[in-house]
Amino acid sequence: MSSLRREALRWYKILQRTKNEVFSGDFRTISAARQRIREEFIKNKDIKDEQQIKEKIQIAKDVDVELRRSVVQAVRKQPTVFEARITPDTRKMDNVMFDPDAELPPPRSKKCSDKK
Repeated sequence: MSSLRREALRWYKILQRTKNEVFSGDFRTISAARQRIREEFIKNKDIKDEQQIKEKIQIAKDVDVELRRSVVQAVRKQPTVFEARITPDTRKMDNVMFDPDAELPPPRSKKCSDKK
């Protein structure tokens, strides 16, 4: 078995584990992600060009990072209360508090030269 093929299979397994961690408890999403990962790998199984295989492996790595960093699960605790499941991998950004007294610039006027 070539090293690229081994690497591709390794990333297949990593993505399957990642989807289980990221979507834990959401069985419908886990099932859909499992199917999508499988479809993508099967669709590309006959690629022979090493450069294309390396590109596909890089896409798998990027997907893994994006799933781990971007997906946040929310669970309804009460009709209007949700609890977010934030993991150590989740990308966190600074929140800017809303200022109701902020002065907003006036709306721009649209000028259409086509109108008569």
